[in-house]
Amino acid sequence: MKKPRIPILICLSLALLAPAGLLAQGLPHHPGDRPGNMGERKKIRENIETLRMYKLLEALDLTSEQSTRFLPALKEFQDARKKFQEERRELLMELEAALEPQEVNEKELEETLAALEDARKEFHSESEKFFEKAKTTLTSEQRARLHLFEERFERRLRESIQQIRGKEHRMQESG
Repeated sequence: MKKPRIPILICLSLALLAPAGLLAQGLPHHPGDRPGNMGERKKIRENIETLRMYKLLEALDLTSEQSTRFLPALKEFQDARKKFQEERRELLMELEAALEPQEVNEKELEETLAALEDARKEFHSESEKFFEKAKTTLTSEQRARLHLFEERFERRLRESIQQIRGKEHRMQESG
């Protein structure tokens, strides 16, 4: 007997709410960005998060009971991931700037490196908490699907970005 599925409209509603926190966060400036590109980047990130949520819910095929327990934990984890990615991006920009002068400030580098390591540890801790919560809510098969989904989604995302950048690079060379 098949587990009851959550109605797609509920899943999509939740998926659309997940990236809403992104709107409240400022996105860091990327070298070469034009002012119009910042809005485009934000929209792309929102769409990626919506797609991630939808595909994950589809892969897990949660029961209604599982959904009520799992989705808040997933939202918490997504928020932690966004926070880490933002912090990491900012700290890497700080490292890049700190390495530019002729005489590098060793103390400044060490502080930034320590902050980067702290952010990584904090995210790792949040990740462990999420997977422990998943362990109490999901079946073994669903947890396996969750791990595979996370790995595959990230890999496909990186590959897509590389393809897009490759096309842009080729267009710039030919134009």
